[in-house]
Amino acid sequence: MHRLFRVLVSVCVLGLSVTAARADDSTRIAFDSFTPKSLFDLARERRAQWVPTPVWGDLSLPAGVAGPVPAIVLAHGSDGVGPGLQQWVQAFNGIGVATFIVDSFAPRGVSSTAADQTSVPAAANVMDAFQALRLLSADPRIDARRIGIMGFSRGGTVALQTAQLPFLRAVVKTGQAFALHIATYAGCSQIYTSPNVTRAPLLNLVGAADDYTHPEPCEALGLEYATLGTPVETHRYADAHHAWDSLLPVRYRADATSGYACGVIRTDIPTWVVTSERTGQVIPSDQLTAFINACMTRGAHVGRNEAAFQASREDATRFVRRVFFGQ
Repeated sequence: MHRLFRVLVSVCVLGLSVTAARADDSTRIAFDSFTPKSLFDLARERRAQWVPTPVWGDLSLPAGVAGPVPAIVLAHGSDGVGPGLQQWVQAFNGIGVATFIVDSFAPRGVSSTAADQTSVPAAANVMDAFQALRLLSADPRIDARRIGIMGFSRGGTVALQTAQLPFLRAVVKTGQAFALHIATYAGCSQIYTSPNVTRAPLLNLVGAADDYTHPEPCEALGLEYATLGTPVETHRYADAHHAWDSLLPVRYRADATSGYACGVIRTDIPTWVVTSERTGQVIPSDQLTAFINACMTRGAHVGRNEAAFQASREDATRFVRRVFFGQ
C-alpha cells in the first residue's frame, strides 16, 4: 500500500475536494456532494431538491506502481464503513488498483440504516458514487478511463444503479462512466430500470443462503442487464449468508428490514411508473410506502463464510484484471 508523508496537504480538484494525509496508509478526501430527496429528484435533475452535503472517502494507492493507476470506488452497506472493507482494499491494491472507500453515512450523521433504510435517501448513495467518479477522474494519479465501482448490500444496489444512464447523465456531464460494476449481495427487490445502460461489464455476486436480500432477484436483474448489451458474470456461493465477507460470524439480526416478501417492485425510470411484478399492479407513488410497509419483514442472518469470501475475492480480482488489464 502507498505510504504517506505524515503532513497535512491541501489539494483542490475542480472545486470538489480537500485532501489530508492520515496517520495510516490512506488519504482522506473530503468532497462536495448532494442529498437528493429521492431517486426521482436525481433522475429528473430537480436540483432544488438536491441538498448540498460535504462527504468524504479514503483513497489507498498501490505501492510501487508508476503512472496513473486504475481505481475502484467501494460503496458500503447498511452498517456503514467497517473494518471488513480493508480486505478489499488489500485485494485490489495488491493487483495494482487504487481503492476509494466512500462514506455516505457518517457525514450525514447516521451510523446504520439496517433498521430504517429511509434514514438516508437511497439517492444520496448513488449521488456520492457519481461525485467520487468525478473526483477521481480529475486526479492525475488515477487513470480516468479505468474507474470501477464495487458495492456491498445497499452499496451493491448502488453498483447496479450507477449503470443506469438516466441517473448518470443527471450528475456527470463529461461523458465519463464507471468502467466496471461489481454488485455484492445487493438488494434487488426494489429496482429502477431503463432501456439505457452504460453496458460496462458487471460482476454479480450472490449468496445461496442469503435470507436478507436473497439471490434470485439479483440473478434475474443481471440477466436483464445482459439483454441490454451488458457483459454479465454471476456467481452464487454455496451456504453463504448475507455479508459473507464480514469479520463477524453468522448471527441473526432481528433489526434487519427486508422488502423481499413484497416481490420485485420495478420503477421504470423514463415514465416513473411503479409496478409490482408479482401482481402486475401499478402502484401510485403516494401509495408506495404503505405498500412496502404492509409486506416488509424483519430479521435475517448475516456473517462470514470463509470459503465464500475467498472465492469472491478471487472472482472479483480476476474480473478486474480482465477488464482493466486484459489479463
